[in-house]
Amino acid sequence: MISLTRGDEQRAWIPLLVVAAVYLLFNVMIALFLSHGTARALPPRLPALMLAVDMSMVASLVYFSAPPAQFYRLLLFGFLLLQLAVFYFGTQLGLWAGVLTVGAYVLGSMVVPPYFDGPRPTPMVVGFNTAIFLFVGGALVFAFGGFRDRMNKLRSFCKRVEIGDLTSVYEGDKGRRPDDLTLLAQSVDEMRHRLIELIGTDPLTGCYNRRAFETRLGREWRQARRRGAMVALLAIDLDKFKEINDTHGHPVGDLVLSELSDIMKHTARDTDVIARVGGDEFVILLPDTGWQGATTFAERMRRNVDEHRFGGKELGLQLTISVGVAVARGTDDVPSEFLLEEADRSLYKAKSGGR
Repeated sequence: MISLTRGDEQRAWIPLLVVAAVYLLFNVMIALFLSHGTARALPPRLPALMLAVDMSMVASLVYFSAPPAQFYRLLLFGFLLLQLAVFYFGTQLGLWAGVLTVGAYVLGSMVVPPYFDGPRPTPMVVGFNTAIFLFVGGALVFAFGGFRDRMNKLRSFCKRVEIGDLTSVYEGDKGRRPDDLTLLAQSVDEMRHRLIELIGTDPLTGCYNRRAFETRLGREWRQARRRGAMVALLAIDLDKFKEINDTHGHPVGDLVLSELSDIMKHTARDTDVIARVGGDEFVILLPDTGWQGATTFAERMRRNVDEHRFGGKELGLQLTISVGVAVARGTDDVPSEFLLEEADRSLYKAKSGGR
């Protein structure tokens, strides 16, 4: 067993104090920089720099306090540094911490002249210690990195729900043996469905209400902007609906609206969004749909309504709808509200032109 003499211990105090002072000064400067900075996020290279400084400090403390045979202490400190890096900064910086640790250990054990005399570890010992560190460190990076990625997805999902975007879906894992984080995410997702039922859905038709639809429209329009895709919007109005209420009563009017929404749901695709925005006014959002697809869909919807007899065999009401169509590309410099306004204007023309 190698031990330091009293003279060696006294000789180590000065460089150790210098290293500690420099490290403290660096952290004070970083704290001042962050407290006076205007950016909300860390500069992209700052975490990597801080990890490098942390490892330099640890390597210096080990170098000035132990002979080369005891440089394996770097690997022990490296485990802690690696876990903190992965948990707070992600997998990439966790790997960077592992590289720094292995590099410092190999250089200190086999290359850099020792501060204290003593035998160096053999290449086999260095390789064996490095292999153990890489194996355990890789497992930690995989475990903590996956946990952090899932936590970020859950955090982003909760933030969208917090601001009222109930149309977003949690994209986490759904394994056969879910852990506590997965169960928590599933619980939040289930609460989202309950909120949609309470505040995001029209109770009569089961379609989106206006508020939920506007949120979904904004999200779909942002996605269309990123991809340069087409988006179509249909404004639909039931012709002479007031006469139905006046003649047959509001219960029949409600039944007609419910049946109309069922026709829309059977005609629309899974990716389409149907909303009731007024008494007998509906809108249908068609993502990734151009003018030809939108007009074809509108004609199919009109034909399905014409062929349906509302109120069953007892009433057998034959009704018609008017449809307004608006189409825009994500690259167009217009807000999402433009589609609603254009669809309403088109619907007005349709009704003015004879329904």
